[in-house]
Amino acid sequence: MNTPTTYSRLVRVLHWFTLLLLIAVYATAELRGWAPDRPTRTAVMQWHMALGLLAALLVLPRLGARLSRPAPPILPPPGRFALLAARAMHITLYLFLIVQPLLGLVTAQSGERAVVIPLTGLTLPDLIVNDHDLHEWTEEMHVLIGKIFYAVIGLHALAALAHHYYFRDNTLRRMLG
Repeated sequence: MNTPTTYSRLVRVLHWFTLLLLIAVYATAELRGWAPDRPTRTAVMQWHMALGLLAALLVLPRLGARLSRPAPPILPPPGRFALLAARAMHITLYLFLIVQPLLGLVTAQSGERAVVIPLTGLTLPDLIVNDHDLHEWTEEMHVLIGKIFYAVIGLHALAALAHHYYFRDNTLRRMLG
């Protein structure tokens, strides 16, 4: 349950765990080029896909917790523009957490790549048939959105730090507990 000054433990854990997952997702995407051979690159990409899908799955409990309880107020209250910017940023981040993994899944399956969950041997069922044009388009969008979100995630972090050090409100402390 959210308190008057902090988010609930569940919301905070989901937030910071999602951040760790995104670091791992981005790291695996970047590190695949360093893999010495094709089997290693494939394994790195399987981890990339599995961690991305896990991040997408975590959106459901995050949204549920977020929608079922009001956020603790920001004190002192920010202006209307800051509140609108924060709302737009959060909507954008949630959309990213949903759309980006789905684009990755469509990219993999339309390119006839199996999506294997590492350490389990489980393979996701093929939902998309081989389609070269779809594969090329979704891959291009997946890469583009991934690059854009380096900046968006960075802006989110910078905004939290600005609220803490410049505006001196409780925005960051609400998520730290």
